[in-house]
Amino acid sequence: MARGSPGLSIAPAVMVAAMAIGLPTSLVAQSGDAGWYQWGGPNRDFVVEATGLADRWPDDGPPVLWSRPLGVGHSAIVEGDGRLFTMYRVGDGRNREGPWDLEETVVALDAATGETLWEHTYPSALADFNFGAGPHSTPLLVDGRLFTVGTYKQFYAFDAATGDILWSHDLVAEFGAPRLLLRPVVRSGYGCSPIAYRDLVICSVGGPGQSVMAFRQADGAVVWRSGHFLTSQAPPILINVDGQDQLVFFAGQSVNGLDPASGHVLWSHVHDAGNDLNLSHPLWGDDNILFVSSAYIAGSRALKLLREDDITRVEELWFNSRLRFMFLNGIRLGDHVYGTSGDFGPAFLTAIHVPSGEVAWRTRGFSRASLLYADDKLILMDEDGDLALARITPEGMTVLSRATIFETTAWTAPTLVGTTLYARDREKIVAIDLGDGTAAPVASPPTDLSGTWQLDVDASRIAGPLLRGGGDGGPADALHITQAANGTLVVGNLVNAGQAWSYRPDGETTVPVGVNAGLEVTSRWDGQRFIAEGALPLGTDGPVTQLREVMALADGGAVLTIAVTATTADGEITNHLVYRRSGS
Repeated sequence: MARGSPGLSIAPAVMVAAMAIGLPTSLVAQSGDAGWYQWGGPNRDFVVEATGLADRWPDDGPPVLWSRPLGVGHSAIVEGDGRLFTMYRVGDGRNREGPWDLEETVVALDAATGETLWEHTYPSALADFNFGAGPHSTPLLVDGRLFTVGTYKQFYAFDAATGDILWSHDLVAEFGAPRLLLRPVVRSGYGCSPIAYRDLVICSVGGPGQSVMAFRQADGAVVWRSGHFLTSQAPPILINVDGQDQLVFFAGQSVNGLDPASGHVLWSHVHDAGNDLNLSHPLWGDDNILFVSSAYIAGSRALKLLREDDITRVEELWFNSRLRFMFLNGIRLGDHVYGTSGDFGPAFLTAIHVPSGEVAWRTRGFSRASLLYADDKLILMDEDGDLALARITPEGMTVLSRATIFETTAWTAPTLVGTTLYARDREKIVAIDLGDGTAAPVASPPTDLSGTWQLDVDASRIAGPLLRGGGDGGPADALHITQAANGTLVVGNLVNAGQAWSYRPDGETTVPVGVNAGLEVTSRWDGQRFIAEGALPLGTDGPVTQLREVMALADGGAVLTIAVTATTADGEITNHLVYRRSGS
């Protein structure tokens, strides 16, 4: 199934302003969006500008809004305009020996209900999954396109609304990339999460001269390839060093700064865990200090970056072999980094003063954990499935509430949108209300659906007859939509003797269905989706058909998607209609 609305749109004025003040353009453009459309959230650092989170939870934990089975894998969840995207594989999430299916799936879900909107499944062989099955990479959502990379470097660009494949690359078959990392004993599959810069999508690939490659988002064309360093699974980040955007790749044996527009390697510094398993993302601060950490034979170090005469100088401030962030994410707040230090032994939640490397404090009580910071509170999900709420400062941590959410290993970093937390383990995905009941919903101006729209028959999916539309019970070939300033939506078609209909958001209207019949509907905006709902009795004492229509734009406003769901006692039928703007 497919329905949805457009992903992130980057206004040219925002781009110009970002470049004028010397900030990474993709970060600035993304930070104003209410969604969570990439690894680490709006700024790729797991720090979110949210309000209205509760200071404490009920004794039995925060309310679970919905929960549903999913599958194995460690892909994090991204969100845009009411839709969730992640990746999974069918299999046993509790047994280190599986079994697991020889295919994996990209899935889109309704954020409000967890309902599957669309899926794409493709063949994927098993890797060394005894520590956890893939896929591991997190999708990227930008401008109505969803980018994903699978266990064996299957790179896809999807229409986020419909699930249609826009373009794809097999990075192994087409570019000769190694199938897996080269040095680890355990090779569990691709884990690097792609990143956007301007009109590019960038990811690690591997191979001579192509450690990193950049592709044009619109058509997948290769724009640049660069680097001879071994790759890793660490997600890249964008930083700005004294006015210059730089792309940081924490690679297999080194940490590297690249020009994101050209791929030119600006600087490189050794950091070798001995096995290419540099897994956690680097942490950057306003003081131009970059913190990197890994387990095994490496540790943590702080690098001061300064530009002199267009050359980036790297000064190592300190190195500590005993501070080891293994693979779950840390966060940086001011002068301090917080994260779980420890590899195969005990794990300690640790605070580190970044400029000096001094350990401010460490505490036990949690296993290795993913961290997220919002509304002056720390949200912690440890690998045992425990969720905690805490206050942290350079002086210590105070746990406010704690609850058990999962029964299997939880290595996936959670996602926060507004006051809703989306999280998954190796069996299920859940939506949890962390709000205090006072936060207002995130407001955004409604999309303008006005236009002349032509039906794309090939892209549409018709599951059953429609109660209105074409004269033969099928969809109308064309729609003429007017969205007035007062909010009224009028929809007309070219069917002889057909009737136009209208919607009034937050009110009731009568919509014609069939011949000489009407349906009382209520309608509303839900983010950028327009939703109309009503019930149609079939005869005086007949069964009732519940109808729900969802309209949204995709592909930068060039596509209108309409999902019409009819629910009766016999089941549910959904028709997915795709219209393209006339002249686009």
